[in-house]
Amino acid sequence: MARYDEQVARALAGAHNSARVAHNTPDYVRVAAGLGSAFVWALLDLADAIRTSSGTPGAEPPARIDG
Repeated sequence: MARYDEQVARALAGAHNSARVAHNTPDYVRVAAGLGSAFVWALLDLADAIRTSSGTPGAEPPARIDG
């Protein structure tokens, strides 16, 4: 579940950065940023649907080795 949360956080950060950069740009750039954001959200929704329908837990990150 943590990996999915990280993906969502990255998508939100990317959407925020796109909106910030696209503030004073031509309309086509804002449209492209919006479409890119929508595409990322669609992929995250699809990944979540696949993960929940398969009944298997999400991948866990490797254990940290403190040394």
